[in-house]
Amino acid sequence: MLKLLINKPKRLIGLALLLSLTVSAAAMLSLHEMRVDAFERAKDAGANIALVIEHDITRNLEFYSLSLQNVADRLADPEVRRLPDHVQRMVLFDGRIQAQDLGSMLVTDREGRVILDSKVEPARALDFGDRDYFLQQAKSDNLGIYVSKPFEARTGLGLAIALSLRLNDADGRFSGVVSGGLRVRYFDRLFSGVTLGKNGAIALLYADGTLATRRPALTSATAAAKRSEHLALFANTAGGTYLDASVRDGVERLYTYRRIGNYPLFVAVGTATEDIYANWKARAWWIGMLVVLFNVVTLAMAYLFAQHLERRIEEQRRHAELAATDALTGLANRRALDERLDAEWRRAARERQPLSVLMIDVDHFKAYNDHYGHPDGDAALQAVARCIQANLRRPGDLAARYGGEEFCVVLPGSDLDSANVVAETIRRAILVLNIPHARSASTALTVSIGAASGTPASSGEPRAATLTKAADAQLYRAKTSGRNRTMP
Repeated sequence: MLKLLINKPKRLIGLALLLSLTVSAAAMLSLHEMRVDAFERAKDAGANIALVIEHDITRNLEFYSLSLQNVADRLADPEVRRLPDHVQRMVLFDGRIQAQDLGSMLVTDREGRVILDSKVEPARALDFGDRDYFLQQAKSDNLGIYVSKPFEARTGLGLAIALSLRLNDADGRFSGVVSGGLRVRYFDRLFSGVTLGKNGAIALLYADGTLATRRPALTSATAAAKRSEHLALFANTAGGTYLDASVRDGVERLYTYRRIGNYPLFVAVGTATEDIYANWKARAWWIGMLVVLFNVVTLAMAYLFAQHLERRIEEQRRHAELAATDALTGLANRRALDERLDAEWRRAARERQPLSVLMIDVDHFKAYNDHYGHPDGDAALQAVARCIQANLRRPGDLAARYGGEEFCVVLPGSDLDSANVVAETIRRAILVLNIPHARSASTALTVSIGAASGTPASSGEPRAATLTKAADAQLYRAKTSGRNRTMP
């Protein structure tokens, strides 16, 4: 694997990119799980708070309801009805209900006039015949305990809600109401002990979505008057959870609500999503920055290392090319020729294709060197090499310096006829160069060429050197036949 990366530097960048994507995906998955965990923790915390508050309110309302029922039961006794008012007060009213947030327990007649007051004797001259709870009890004989909407109490209790119970005479006809007031301040004080974050809210609502009280309090009466449609949908359930923007202040919150006992009241605990995800957002920012930094550093290092490897590979390639190149002519050297010839021999054996070799010798080159000098001799060899290379048309053909003034051409896939065509083309092209040669009969530099071709039946046959020997033999024939010609 390491060798593969070293040989293919760009794959290193691909691997670094894959690593960066993997780390990014893992970070995103982790952040998603952290976000879900934050949501679930907020949900559990809201449920626990709602449960504790619901138990506290239910306990107080149940106690007050039992006190009302006790008064109603005793007033159903004619004997109690005939007792003097101060004695009735002692019989009817439990001293335990004198808590700070509980108002007077009042008994009214069928007109709504107060006839008994648990805290004041004689009873204050108050009339509650216009109160909603009185009217509801008067028209329904099986309403049971009725919880009113908040109102400003006439007894000095402040903003309060009333719990009421219908009273009947011996004939079952409406004879009045027993009621008790509970300060809304009780709920406010209970809610103030709950911490829900900077934008959290806790509220007491009726089953129809009407707001009884809320912390923090709303400054707009219009906002307070709006009803929660979600709670109205869940009016017949014991509790639940939903996520929505508040109809009163527009803040998105996770709401957990619970019904208060069997009463038409709900406590709703709302934790703002901004608060739920505040810590998560801070962590996500840092994790995101670290992932970005990791990715940038990883990709940058991979890129720089890949560049270094590419330069190194290119340098090695140049060195290998130089090692396989003849310094004077720029053609392949003898070692490169032998390696290529062996490779082409094996390929020709596999593919059952012909392989041809040309051996080229510059005629009377020693005499040329002696007459013109070695620098001109080198220039002549370079010109011959360029001419040979220029007349090889196929990418697979190879021209090499065989040694001294000899050259060799490898022609894969060429039979002897094709090889002779190439050989004759090269011979004529060199003659056209018209390089002066005073010691040659033709007065110009010429070459003799020997060609040989074969189709190896298997790679196990005698090596490719047999072709060069055969071509060399044909070259010898060309030279002994007068030079400046090709053989066969």
